[in-house]
Amino acid sequence: MQPWRRVCPEGLEVRPCGGADVVKGNGLFTTRALEEGQLLFQEDPVDGMALLMFDEPNRENHCQHCLRRFFGGAEVGCPQNCGARYCCGVCRSNASVHHDVLCAAANPHWADFEQQARECGNEYYLLAARALAADGSESDAWAAWADYAAPPWWETMRRPAYSDSSASCTGEHSSRSSSPVFDSEDKASLDRFFRDAVRSQTADMALLLQRVLECSAPGVESLPAKELSAEALGRLMGLVRVNAMAVVAASDDLAPFAASSESGSSSQDSSEAPLARGMAIYAVTSAMNHASDANCFVASDPSAPQRCLVQTLRPVVPGEELCINYLQGSHYTEEQRREVLQQQYNIH
Repeated sequence: MQPWRRVCPEGLEVRPCGGADVVKGNGLFTTRALEEGQLLFQEDPVDGMALLMFDEPNRENHCQHCLRRFFGGAEVGCPQNCGARYCCGVCRSNASVHHDVLCAAANPHWADFEQQARECGNEYYLLAARALAADGSESDAWAAWADYAAPPWWETMRRPAYSDSSASCTGEHSSRSSSPVFDSEDKASLDRFFRDAVRSQTADMALLLQRVLECSAPGVESLPAKELSAEALGRLMGLVRVNAMAVVAASDDLAPFAASSESGSSSQDSSEAPLARGMAIYAVTSAMNHASDANCFVASDPSAPQRCLVQTLRPVVPGEELCINYLQGSHYTEEQRREVLQQQYNIH
């Protein structure tokens, strides 16, 4: 099994940023002049790197690969009868790159891992597992993702406000209560407690995922038994967290709308009631850096939620970096935007 490789559209390239932007690492650049409103490219997610959120009541009505809603067509189920459903045979075949290993019917350890991820309210665990299962080994996975930002995921999270009651898992969907007043020493202590809790949870999940990867379905070659460390899984989780883009799956009669990074929300009017929220990782789009005065934006169509389109907002000269606003369409205040950019993306 060979890891995927990024292929940039003609006239675009991913390379290191220079000058004052060197701290950003790599970015997407154009080698040709671009006009305002020009469609640069469209792409589907890396195979297996798209899913709907756990708390979406309609998630079972969508293809588990491309996220399209079922409309009475010829649905295709997992041959192991695990309950996974796809809109067509092509999606089922494409999903096999990870599903042959991550099938609850054929691999009982996967059912345990998925249930624990649900209890933690953290979909990133599933995307991290798919990355490892699809690429065949930890080293192959990192070979494919080498050019992308990958901080340990506990460094991308803001400590929630603690109350008298606490959740058993450090999930993404934990509710927050009003914070008591702490001095700087108390806050530092709470920050250390939170990071240690996340590390501990990640270590537990790494052990579960190790069992999953060592236990394959009949006819499927088991993955290498190299121990998966909490640090390795934490980095993979961080990679997923900072590179995921938000998607919304909806009915065919909705018009295209602007997409955003995973932290933001779409600009689709709430009265049009998108059916399900999700996230996806793209080979080229996820390599684009943030700029508040972005020269590009990402759009998608809810009837084809897996596909994103990148278009220019203004003329762009050769050699200029192509950037998007990670929080486009979000309803954050300016202060909240600064906090999200700093905490999740290390953008100051």
